[in-house]
Amino acid sequence: MSLVVFPHPMGMIPLENIRKMTTDGFPAILKAATDWTPKAELPNPKSEYPAERLTINGTAREISRMFFEQGWSMGLPIIPPTCDRVSEMLKGTSRKPDEIIGVVPPRMGVLTVELAAVHAAMADCDPVYMPVVIAAMEALLTPESNWRAAGTTTGTTAVLTLVNGPIVEEIGLACRQGAAGKGHHANAAIGYAINSIIYTVGGSKPPAIDKGTLSAPSDFTGWIFGENEKALPDGWNPYHVDRGFQKSDSVVTVMATYPPVENIDHWSSDTAEQMSWWAHLLSPLMNVGGPCATMTLGQPIIIGLSPEHAQMMAAAGWTKSTFARALWEQVRIPLSAWPKGCASTILEQKLGQKLTAESMIPLTLSPELLEVVLAGGSGKHSHYFAPFPGAVRVSKLIKK
Repeated sequence: MSLVVFPHPMGMIPLENIRKMTTDGFPAILKAATDWTPKAELPNPKSEYPAERLTINGTAREISRMFFEQGWSMGLPIIPPTCDRVSEMLKGTSRKPDEIIGVVPPRMGVLTVELAAVHAAMADCDPVYMPVVIAAMEALLTPESNWRAAGTTTGTTAVLTLVNGPIVEEIGLACRQGAAGKGHHANAAIGYAINSIIYTVGGSKPPAIDKGTLSAPSDFTGWIFGENEKALPDGWNPYHVDRGFQKSDSVVTVMATYPPVENIDHWSSDTAEQMSWWAHLLSPLMNVGGPCATMTLGQPIIIGLSPEHAQMMAAAGWTKSTFARALWEQVRIPLSAWPKGCASTILEQKLGQKLTAESMIPLTLSPELLEVVLAGGSGKHSHYFAPFPGAVRVSKLIKK
């Protein structure tokens, strides 16, 4: 591969330094574009199906450690993916094992249904989890999800996986108290399988190609939970119905997200106080911050609203859209809060108006981009999930 390397960082340095860097680097770009030739022949690629079979002797711990040392697992213990175990996993789906689900960036590894079953087996999934794993990967591998960028950024990105419909109860996916945390096998195993595929098949590994500055434990299982549909107030639709699906459909939605902002509001006694709390908690700068926030203005943002917060709103006659509009109208900051390096002309183009330092910038271009999911159980804790720039949430029908 022909590469020209520019030194990091390129952010938080004066514009004239960036211009000098690009000017000084142009001769190398010209030489690469005109003189470069491969120094070695590329090896013949292995067939994506069937996956290679290996004979390995050792204890479960020895095999688990060997998988990690070979780069086939992320570091947590794995269940050895024996032929029998993978065959059992494939019984959970009607999809053919040689079917290609897609190519996983950034390494662009080919993901077959069989290979997805291998990683599901390693993560100790039950066979009935396979349709969710496959649908989640199909959603993540669409261009709209932009996982190529999210899997290589310096930011603390992770996969947010939301599940709606009958399959939530069918496979025992947690959707109520502590649903995104510990103690839920289906959630943990499915999340582990998804991230195992991202790590091994996609090659999103630190320190290269994943350049996460610090990263987070969500790299292991991500954020995964079912919507608490039974706690929805009267007149409030499940999230997948808002997205255009039927209530009887089972649907998975994925989005590359940053760590959520938690709204811990135990005190508000009416919607006015509640919205004031939100308005002082959130900021458009939380959408990645500074210049990148201009990129997310047109992207959907997912808000995991706790049932208790939702019930207070519903008691006042509010719907999801009422809440979204109130949030959109109140959560704004002046342009002067942005760093000077943020191109105000981009904001002007997106908002369609001339801006001054006092112009108030909203979270998104419209309130319709603020999407609400009922998340978790008892307690007054809601979550705000900011998307990675260019990473739009994608929903897929789960097919058994």
